[in-house]
Amino acid sequence: MSRSSDDTISPQLRLAIDRKIASLLTAIEQEKVPGRLTNLAIQLQNALVEKRRCKAKKVE
Repeated sequence: MSRSSDDTISPQLRLAIDRKIASLLTAIEQEKVPGRLTNLAIQLQNALVEKRRCKAKKVE
């Protein structure tokens, strides 16, 4: 039986990554300082890349 890529990472890891992304998005929405906003955007980008890598790693 085939599984979707979201099913290939552990539920705990997926939840941790999703919480990290949600936290970063919340912080970005509240941020008013451009330098801090850039840093948060970079952190969000890195978290999304991490999530994508976890999915890709489990597919292989």
